[in-house]
Amino acid sequence: MRITIFSFTHNGAALAASLAKDLIQSGHLCQAFTMPKYAAEFHLQAIGKSVKDLTGPFFSSEDALIYIGACGIAVRAIAPFLQDKTCDPCVLSIDEQGRYVISLLSGHIGGGNELAIQAASLLGAAPIISTATDLNHKFAVDVFATKNHLKISDMTLAKKISVAILDGEKTGLSGIIPQGSLPDELTLNPNELPTLGICISPFTDQKPYTETLHLIPRQTVLGIGCRKGISPEDMEAFVERILHEQHISPDSLLAIASIDLKEKEPCMIQLSRKYQIPFHTYDAHTLSQVRGQFSSSAYVKTVTGVDNVCERAALACSGADTLTLHKTIDSGKTLAIAMAPIQLYF
Repeated sequence: MRITIFSFTHNGAALAASLAKDLIQSGHLCQAFTMPKYAAEFHLQAIGKSVKDLTGPFFSSEDALIYIGACGIAVRAIAPFLQDKTCDPCVLSIDEQGRYVISLLSGHIGGGNELAIQAASLLGAAPIISTATDLNHKFAVDVFATKNHLKISDMTLAKKISVAILDGEKTGLSGIIPQGSLPDELTLNPNELPTLGICISPFTDQKPYTETLHLIPRQTVLGIGCRKGISPEDMEAFVERILHEQHISPDSLLAIASIDLKEKEPCMIQLSRKYQIPFHTYDAHTLSQVRGQFSSSAYVKTVTGVDNVCERAALACSGADTLTLHKTIDSGKTLAIAMAPIQLYF
């Protein structure tokens, strides 16, 4: 995690220096600030403006903010920048004696509870966790989703499921089933179909419950071929249409794949930027070694050196054995889809 620590007293500065060192050794990227008169002694960066003004830029760039001092300092510093639990960084508050580590914000999705426990362990302090599912040792859908890198489709419904679990109600689970022991709060029994349920799938049309929360894994690989000069707008519209027709969530996109002749094709590069996913290319020999039944084209082989680009690229990139969608053609563009195998864990 990218972590920034703020401290305001001599004891706090000493604690910040020690904690920053330990967090860095634990694999985090960490920096620490303190008041100018303590900065040199503890080799920390000096706070050169108000805490609120200093907080602003870091609130959007860091994964975690730690305030060593009274909780009120942290609350006032972060208040103007709060947006949503899906994007806010986690925030911890630690007293200057290092006795208590309070998970103040984004305890689940932001990883605040886990970081609080880690920081408390490093300091020999007590972690203070106030989220109800943790206190009652219940399954927390947002923690599960975060640990497995799943996109939560509806935060309101996720909260509703958490309330139902705390009330002792069973929640259904379908789709991709994680490894490990099934939590007591969930059921796979089709004869015990609850009103509320979770579906782990890249497909948006899978709705086995009256209210279905989709947890979306990143596993969809787009294998793409095209003639030179296809506009980015044309390619984006084509991809969006196919995803919609196939009921595949854009949040499930993992990568784009094609032949190396297309590595500088503007429409491919723009598509990669739009969805913030990598664009992988393969040479003709590598693609020709991919095993499977493909839609062959003598013309494509003459131009590229391999009889099919989109289907072979999708399988090469995803590691899948089969295609989810075979070659689809539209005005100089081809698209195939494969799902990368994934492992999920409770």
